[in-house]
Amino acid sequence: MEQNDQLFSLLKDSSAEIGVQLEADQVRQFMVYLEQLQVWNQSVNLTSITADEEIIIKHFVDSLAALKAEMISPGARLLDVGTGAGFPGLPLRIARQDLNVTLIEPAQKKISFLHFIVGLLRLERVKIFYGSLERFMMERFPEQQFDYITTRALKYDFILRNSARLLAPGGKVMLYSSQPISRTELGRDWSMISEHLFDLPRGFGRRVVSILSTSQEQAA
Repeated sequence: MEQNDQLFSLLKDSSAEIGVQLEADQVRQFMVYLEQLQVWNQSVNLTSITADEEIIIKHFVDSLAALKAEMISPGARLLDVGTGAGFPGLPLRIARQDLNVTLIEPAQKKISFLHFIVGLLRLERVKIFYGSLERFMMERFPEQQFDYITTRALKYDFILRNSARLLAPGGKVMLYSSQPISRTELGRDWSMISEHLFDLPRGFGRRVVSILSTSQEQAA
C-alpha cells in the first residue's frame, strides 16, 4: 500500500512539475495502466523500461508534456503514430477526456494490449488501428483528418513525409524527441511553430516537444 501511495504521489507531483495538473481520478487510471503494463510486459514486449518510477516519468509524464507545449483545443482529433503501448496518445486522453484519439500500431500483440487497457479504463473516443501509417492512409484517407499528429517512436522525417495529407486545415504535428529540430532539416514544406524544452523530473534527462505546421498553413 505504501508503494502504491508513493507511485501515486510521484505521478501527481511530477506531472505538476512540468506544468500539467492531474485530478486524483486520473492518477488512479494511470496506476491501473501501470499495473497492467507491468503484467503484460512479462509476456509481451511492450516496453524495455520496466521500473515503475521510470515508466511513470519516461512514459506517462513525458507523454503529458504536449499539454504544456500546446494549447490543444477542446474536442481535438489526435492521431498517434507508432503508439506502441499507447504513448503519448493514451496519457493525453486520460488527462483530457474531451480529446478524440486514434492510435496506429503495426504490432499485433501491442494492439491486443491497447484494446484491453482502453476497455479496462473505459476510455471513450479512442480508436485503434492495426497496421502501418501507409496502410492507414490508403484505407482511411480522405475520410479522416486530424487536428494533431504525434509520435514518440518514429523518426520525424518519416512522419513529415507522410502526414501532411492527414492534417485538417490548421492542423499541427507534435514531435517528441531528445534534441531540438534544426529548421534547415524541415525543408520547404514544414514550418516550426514552437519548441518546448523541459527536464524530466528525477534527473531523467531533457526532452523536447516540437510543434510544426505545413508551410502552406503558415503562408495562409
